[in-house]
Amino acid sequence: MSSPAILRIVFGGDDDARKLALKTGIPKSVDDLVLEIMTVFGVKQKFRLQYKDKDFGNEYMNLMSISQIEDRDTLKLIFLSTEDSSIQETAPDAPTCCTIPVPSPSSTCSSDTPDMRDVNPCSIVQELNISDDSFCSSTETVIFTSPESRTSSWPQVFVVPRFSCSAEIQLQRADTEFSNSGMLLIPPPKLRSDILEGMAEEIFKYAAYPTDSQLDQAAEALINAHPCLREKGTRTGHEGWKHYLKIKMSNFRSKLSKIGHPEITVNSLRNKRKGQGKAASNIKKPRKAEVNFLPCLPKGETEESMEKERIALLTEVKKRNNEAVIKEKMQLTFSYRRQELVEDLAMVSDLQTRWPALFTVNEINAEFMRITTVPLLSKFMAQLDRYTVNLHKIFSSKGGASGQKLSRIMAISDKCDDIHIKRDCLIQSLCVYLNEDITTVVKEFEDCNSEEAERGISETTLGLFLVRKEGAGAEDQPEDVGVVIDGVKLLQNLKSISFGFAMLFGLIYALNLSYPQNLKFTFEFLQKVVMNLDGSKLSSKIQALKIKMFQ
Repeated sequence: MSSPAILRIVFGGDDDARKLALKTGIPKSVDDLVLEIMTVFGVKQKFRLQYKDKDFGNEYMNLMSISQIEDRDTLKLIFLSTEDSSIQETAPDAPTCCTIPVPSPSSTCSSDTPDMRDVNPCSIVQELNISDDSFCSSTETVIFTSPESRTSSWPQVFVVPRFSCSAEIQLQRADTEFSNSGMLLIPPPKLRSDILEGMAEEIFKYAAYPTDSQLDQAAEALINAHPCLREKGTRTGHEGWKHYLKIKMSNFRSKLSKIGHPEITVNSLRNKRKGQGKAASNIKKPRKAEVNFLPCLPKGETEESMEKERIALLTEVKKRNNEAVIKEKMQLTFSYRRQELVEDLAMVSDLQTRWPALFTVNEINAEFMRITTVPLLSKFMAQLDRYTVNLHKIFSSKGGASGQKLSRIMAISDKCDDIHIKRDCLIQSLCVYLNEDITTVVKEFEDCNSEEAERGISETTLGLFLVRKEGAGAEDQPEDVGVVIDGVKLLQNLKSISFGFAMLFGLIYALNLSYPQNLKFTFEFLQKVVMNLDGSKLSSKIQALKIKMFQ
């Protein structure tokens, strides 16, 4: 158990400071700290956390990692305006910026409050600004100013929205009656319809195809916010509402399909390929925790105007020192590019011709951020470093032939001071521990231009190529590392295997590809544990490894 800790929490101004006592020590993540503050102080309004940074003369900076604070530090709550919904600054990698307010059942409705049913799912306009850290580059600052983009993944705590004015009045009275006498409400059809409509629109802000566990979470949040809606005769008290939500989301998608929302129409029967004429066949939906899987085109744009922007990009990439213009145009054409990738299933060689700017380190970082709202390189490397000690302990306890392989790899890591080599050894050890062969994805050659290398690269479906000087060992830096997809060399001159894995991981998202089957558990670990994308749903093998990591 960690040592107890205390933090000074400043609410807006220095005249309102309170002590937060943490009996079990500072939480392991910023998420946990956010929830602790919400619980202890009853905070309901949205806020982000800032800490005093010693590098900047104790000026307040946004808290991005729990490692940035210590016992007896001061944190400041910066409350976000709930009135200005057109522009909000949020940091997806810093949950403190997205604190979850649960509306009080006793709150009254106002004629100034917009009805949630009038909100178009594609009309959310928000600004996303990611703060820098030790691994972050300017490419990890992406601004979502167009209405087609979601700005956060499924929340840790689902927020029940405000319903229509009449629905709020009825629920407020019913909650009061339940509090006084325990009487449950049997909602009339109109009230149930209003509740489900509001819930469906709130769910769609995060996912068009919510999972069973997400629907369960939303239904549970509903009866917690409005206890009068709890159901008798069910194990959880919300199983009926979960069933209603499942049906409502299906109907809601049908309604959006009729008005042409691309994330829904891509799965309509008229858009199915030959031989896939069934509604449930080959459903195209997020499968790797993508937040912006298939967004709408920006407001005022058409496919024709987007094609003109794409052609203009081909000229811009030929200019020197033109990164800012390229980044702006790549952001503008993001939804158009996603529709081409998801709907048309274009070949990688064609994509390289049509979108050459995408196949650079900077734009792979930016594209990953647009899709998941999470920075790629900064989080990938920081999390690998964070888990190194715990993973080494697990690997050292492994026996048998795998244990011997792990010992040899870790011996290289122990005697080498190069952080890149240490990360490379960690990824290689992870593959061995999970009984997967890294050589099926990472091909090693002595000369990149040799006939053997050219043949090996052309036969590679998805992987990395590694070039070492003749006589060089695993403890030496490789001469070159590159990414190959469908026999096409997309990237090269990368720093290390770990850097190559990060870029391959980002390209899998950017090009809407599946993980290589030979390393499916390794990539699952990278996605769900390292990057914490859909980290609540793990295979038994990865779940067992994660449990050992935190024992």
